Amino acid sequence: MSNQVKAKGKLDPITFFYGFGASVVLVGAMFKFLGWNYANELFVVGLTIEALVFLVSAFERKVADKEYNWENVFPQLDNGSNSGGNPEQAQMLEGYAKAMGQFSQTLGELNDNLKDLSGTLSSVKGHLEASAKDSVEMKERISDFNNLMQSYNDNLKVINDKYNNILDSK
Repeated sequence: MSNQVKAKGKLDPITFFYGFGASVVLVGAMFKFLGWNYANELFVVGLTIEALVFLVSAFERKVADKEYNWENVFPQLDNGSNSGGNPEQAQMLEGYAKAMGQFSQTLGELNDNLKDLSGTLSSVKGHLEASAKDSVEMKERISDFNNLMQSYNDNLKVINDKYNNILDSK
């Protein structure tokens, strides 16, 4: 809506017909989806209204927004010069420019530090992934070793039983 319509609270006929045509098209789509009668007719009426609204709006003239002369309020905006300003303002602007330069430099250093940190974290991630892989392999080897020790204990028990049987038979 234009500023005039909002300010005066009047109905803009172009906006009204645009919304009306769109609603007719939507109702026609609903009729089409539900298989009701007159869906095609509603589409034709709605799209015709939309086409007419677009045609009329192509020739519609808009009221230009009011332009303000900000140079009257802020003289330093006039051609980028500092005319009309006092020396205190000039000094403040110089201080501001210097502070912004330092801020920019600090941000650059922070960015470099973040890049270094990112590289370090990537390296640590690689080492942790390798350690995790080694841990899995070590777990498998320990499991194999435990199985081997169990087999050794079982065989040793059989040998001890046979040895005891030999000693008992004598």
